[in-house]
Amino acid sequence: MDPAEALENTTERIDLVGYKLAQLGERAVELLPLLALALGTVVVFWLLASLLTRSDLFFRWIDNRFARDLARHFVRITVIGAGVLLALELLDAAALVGAALGAAGVVGIAVGFAFRDIIENYLAGLLLSMRRPFDANDFVSIDGAEGKVVRLTSRATVLLTLAGNHLRIPNAKVFKAVLVNYTQNPLRRIDFEVSVSSDVDLATAQKIGVGALSAMPAIIDDPAPLGLIERLGDSSVCLHFYAWLDQRETDFFKAQSEAIRIVKSAFDDAGIEMPAPSYQITLSRDEEPTVPKVARPPSTALEAGDTSADVRLDEQVESERAARGPDFLDDEVPRE
Repeated sequence: MDPAEALENTTERIDLVGYKLAQLGERAVELLPLLALALGTVVVFWLLASLLTRSDLFFRWIDNRFARDLARHFVRITVIGAGVLLALELLDAAALVGAALGAAGVVGIAVGFAFRDIIENYLAGLLLSMRRPFDANDFVSIDGAEGKVVRLTSRATVLLTLAGNHLRIPNAKVFKAVLVNYTQNPLRRIDFEVSVSSDVDLATAQKIGVGALSAMPAIIDDPAPLGLIERLGDSSVCLHFYAWLDQRETDFFKAQSEAIRIVKSAFDDAGIEMPAPSYQITLSRDEEPTVPKVARPPSTALEAGDTSADVRLDEQVESERAARGPDFLDDEVPRE
């Protein structure tokens, strides 16, 4: 191709591009009113979404704050999305609308797989806030992890252990876990075992133990304390004592410790022997070993010990909740 012909072809291409750009410019000028109308439509729907979701007027029928916020975001996204789709229709961009919806579906699937754990924890948190198997300050056990409930967030349940440590458990695990709530029922039972000599009158030992428990101010009368023969050993009999207390006024661990002390003291006063484990020792000499006599300490009186409710952890939980603000356990909704 000679230079003149090449220059002529280049000139034709430049003219074609210029012609197309001029057509696009003319088309853009013609579409300016529609563009303004489409933009105005998006703005109107955005303002409408803000107006609908600004207050709780349309969402006050939802008791749960977590679900109420979720519904508010859903309505906002839906209204704004409807405005965007209407604006695209005004611009005669139906194909673009279909492509956008298809792309949104693909992106939604990809995001769902990428953030599967986050979404699972979020949905589990929503269900937990609606079911309410526990409340703030409840003492719970979640698959063996024990502590007082501090917060329920969108991702995790925060516990304060008895050692004062923060324990964060993903909501999905909490939702599927075996959960024990020690606080929901104010009555709780303490129990402990005591071994007595096989020579002791067991009925008398049971009566003395039950009587000592009944005399404790922390132990309630109904259900009444109970003492059962648990099992027979080689040189001892195991007794198992049960008693109930009201956790609103009594600390469980203090009461159990005090109950063991009082029963031990009552057995000492009654002369009931609680044998230690015995061992057989064979001596090589014929002489008799000298066994020193150990004087039994005097029995202590059945004085009432401190069994009041321990509120130290409760105060820490309330302080942290007040500092961090509301969470998903603040609503007055029925508990499971």
